[in-house]
Amino acid sequence: MKPVIWTNDSGRQQRSLIKDSDGPEMARYGVPADAPDVRKIDMEAVFREIEALQYEHGLFNWRAALNDQSAIQACINVFKRKFLELYRNQ
Repeated sequence: MKPVIWTNDSGRQQRSLIKDSDGPEMARYGVPADAPDVRKIDMEAVFREIEALQYEHGLFNWRAALNDQSAIQACINVFKRKFLELYRNQ
């Protein structure tokens, strides 16, 4: 089996496994082997967590954000956790 990345009718990329002897045009009929769908992340929950961290760390302006890199990293980690959770649950 070989992996093939192809574009579906709605313009999204997908990955399928096809027989070694098949051409890439058979990708739509292959075994799905996609990355997790990032659209399944509950972005409202991400926004709420980040918003709470902004208040907790006093991130109210540009200067505060520049001066508190650990707070910025905490905000980034909110999304990172949800993103990695997709892979864990796949």
